[in-house]
Amino acid sequence: MSAIKGTINNVELLGWLGNDPEMRFLANGTPVCRLSIATRRFGPQNPNGEREYETEWTSVETWERLAERCNTYLHKGSRVFVSGRLRTDSWTDKNTGQPRSRTLVRAYDVLFLDGRPGMPSEVPVAEEEEHAYSDEETPF
Repeated sequence: MSAIKGTINNVELLGWLGNDPEMRFLANGTPVCRLSIATRRFGPQNPNGEREYETEWTSVETWERLAERCNTYLHKGSRVFVSGRLRTDSWTDKNTGQPRSRTLVRAYDVLFLDGRPGMPSEVPVAEEEEHAYSDEETPF
């Protein structure tokens, strides 16, 4: 799916995985891998006058071949560069009936920056077509 002319939805993150990748499979067998990426920025000064860091956690989803590669090569602490787009999913909680939503990054490219032997620095993936999955197929 292409963006509408005059709009931009691009996200780039450079950070570290906060935990190991979380792999799931949809009912049709499509792999989906969830990553939790930590980025840091300078926060306020503490009473000693030193700058403290603030950590921002971002949920990232990878799909299909990219999901398989991320699950194979990445682990907690891996440094990555992620390119993708913001996506907000909305649903009704089956237990409470309350509306719920979450915003995450749907990655279309992940660069592996650790540079360990045998690990590719970039995983080339053909651009994936947009999928329309129902709430029942969402693995998280």
